[in-house]
Amino acid sequence: MNLRKKAVLAAGTLLRRDFRAIAGAFGGGERGGLAVLNDRLVKARRLLPEYDAACAAALKGSGALASMEDFRRLPLMGRAELAAYSGRGALASLKSGGTGSAGHVETRLDTGAVAARYAALLAVLETAGWRMGDKTAALHPREYAFFENLPARLAAGKFGGALFEFFQQYLLYRLVHNRKNVYYGGGIFSSPEAALALAEAAASERPVLLITRPDALMAVLRALRGRALPGFDRLKAVLTVGTALGDTVRAEAQERLGAEAFNMYASTELGYVALSCPRSNGWLHADQAGHILERAGDGELVCTDLDNALAPVLRYRTGDIGELAEGACACGTRGPLLKFRGRKDRFTDAAGGRLYEAELIDRVFGTGLPFFQLDAASSSILLPPGAGEKEAAAVREALGLLPGAYGAVGAGNLKISASGKFCFLP
Repeated sequence: MNLRKKAVLAAGTLLRRDFRAIAGAFGGGERGGLAVLNDRLVKARRLLPEYDAACAAALKGSGALASMEDFRRLPLMGRAELAAYSGRGALASLKSGGTGSAGHVETRLDTGAVAARYAALLAVLETAGWRMGDKTAALHPREYAFFENLPARLAAGKFGGALFEFFQQYLLYRLVHNRKNVYYGGGIFSSPEAALALAEAAASERPVLLITRPDALMAVLRALRGRALPGFDRLKAVLTVGTALGDTVRAEAQERLGAEAFNMYASTELGYVALSCPRSNGWLHADQAGHILERAGDGELVCTDLDNALAPVLRYRTGDIGELAEGACACGTRGPLLKFRGRKDRFTDAAGGRLYEAELIDRVFGTGLPFFQLDAASSSILLPPGAGEKEAAAVREALGLLPGAYGAVGAGNLKISASGKFCFLP
């Protein structure tokens, strides 16, 4: 164990007694079962009067959970409940929801929850083969750049948030972790040259680990096709998080970059929920110590974060569609497995059935088609500059779109979200 890691573990243990257990392995640490759930439930009911009334009806007047069956009777939470939390005591208030229809919502975390999330991040990174101090390149949209956001933060009086972000990005990640952020603009999805420049900038850092969103990874891999690989000579792993990762993208990343590809299911509201392994065949191992994952009748993923004591997140509707399974992975790990398909409200109907983002990616990523988007609002296929009806017809054929669907074509106007995300189904 190197000195950096020893110092981090010692500091983390001062903030949370089980820090080492959580950081030791993904899904590690024991949170306390029903006792913790009851503690979180009492806090949520005290802070949220409408939720309290719904719980009273669901539990038939009982104030506590006697079993997991009782837990599964609790009403589902959504963004409205998270937005209703207020008061002091948060070490960090993390904004999310910028790409969702319901707008922004803040997730409030106390010191213990922040420490638990950081410990879980260490476990994720070490599972991917990283060791404290190994060079890491992290690809981020320009929208995430600290100094681009600083004026707005200060104007809004978010001085504590600005200080926390500076500490995280420049002191913890940059100095302690040895991580360099490489920023990109939305042009990487319409310009192969811009995507190639991003790949070269990342490779110039000679990283052991590459952290990226799946959309940026797709752009980089497409730009590298037919070209000499730009110097990822030390790369051991690629870690993706943020949107759906198709199996075809994962396979090409492993073959093209010569590194294992890990996919993580995580969110600002819930933290690090699930992580793939090299032998899980696209499935992700759920963090069964810190989270409870369920699947609603319509396929929506529902998740509970056991670490958030300040603003409890119980049976939260994620807005994501996925599959859950129980069993043993080929790596030998037993427990719940997750496969993330995409956002619940973003799909298209095709001849073979409904397609969410992950299935759509698998149908088109291996082709020579440019990046495109199926815009339901205008029933059109959005394409980058230089593409037109020929490419749109190829998209319709590749996806097996229903006759008459997406008949119009819009060129040069791909939609990039406020947080810099590209999705085929915006």
